[in-house]
Amino acid sequence: MADVIKSFRPCVAWANAGGAWPDMIFSTRVRFARNIEGFNFPGHAEPRQLEEVRRLAFAAVRGSGLFPRGHYFKLEALDQVERRFLVERHHVSHALATSALPTGAAVSNDEDLSVMINEEDHLRLQCLRSGFAIDEAFGSALKLDEALGRALPLAYGVKFGFLTACPTNVGTGMRVSCLAHLPALSRLGRMPQVLESLSHLGVTARGIYGEGTYVLGDFYQISNATCLGRSEEEFCRNMDTVIRNLIRQEITAREELLAGPMRIRTEDSVFRALGLLKYARSLSYEEFMQNVSLARMGAAMGLGIEVDFSAFNQITLLMQPAHIQAAAGRPLAPEARDVFRADYLRKNLG
Repeated sequence: MADVIKSFRPCVAWANAGGAWPDMIFSTRVRFARNIEGFNFPGHAEPRQLEEVRRLAFAAVRGSGLFPRGHYFKLEALDQVERRFLVERHHVSHALATSALPTGAAVSNDEDLSVMINEEDHLRLQCLRSGFAIDEAFGSALKLDEALGRALPLAYGVKFGFLTACPTNVGTGMRVSCLAHLPALSRLGRMPQVLESLSHLGVTARGIYGEGTYVLGDFYQISNATCLGRSEEEFCRNMDTVIRNLIRQEITAREELLAGPMRIRTEDSVFRALGLLKYARSLSYEEFMQNVSLARMGAAMGLGIEVDFSAFNQITLLMQPAHIQAAAGRPLAPEARDVFRADYLRKNLG
């Protein structure tokens, strides 16, 4: 565990409060699904084929020049905590982390670029950016896609575009997503209506780690639901419009929480949460996420919480289970992990 996790920096560049609207948009991701001609999709391929795909993919990534001092992993060689750590850093999915097949991941030194190998498709390449930064993330992901496309024969059909294992990814193979923090809409009970309206716009909302995960701390990963029928630029523009509309709704909801008698209830909830974060002696990850969500909202509302959004973002990453195991440097039972988390949080919050 130590060698792999220690090779990563404790703070992540894409988690700093950069980009637009950092109080509401934690990060932006653009991802492309790609497959290599001449090989079955991972779900139907023999292990020897997948090993060859991984070899070709690693060679193409190294040859791209975009991963100097990058990290290259064969996931079956990693232990459970190491795999979970990569999930928590948003470099691999739960599906890839639990696969028994020959799989891999390549991660750039500053962690803004990464490639998953042999998940549902041969390649899932992505760019992460802090805050609301669709154009920047798209530009970097496209550069990586073009570099790998020059080195590998990617499966492409004239009629449908890029060919993928799942029909919803056929076409551009692109997902544009923003990790949005929407606590005021949640507190006012409006998220069910918001989520329903998103579905009518061809947009889906998932949990903090993407598909198949649940919502924690009022964080929603908002992304396009399909990849066919529009150009990459059109998908980017549509997501830009959707996210800006969500931001306006969240601003309105926050203003309502600070109006009239709701203000004192809001302030009370925010400062109770901050007190628990600062003084608790045992804290589960779910409790941390519930309370950091309120404290983060209070900071955005100008309630005098002296923690900036970069600090909130980095702390949110550091409090995850595998990150806590890594910080402890030893295996911890769940109860001991919660005690360590509370102590570690007090030190990081000052």
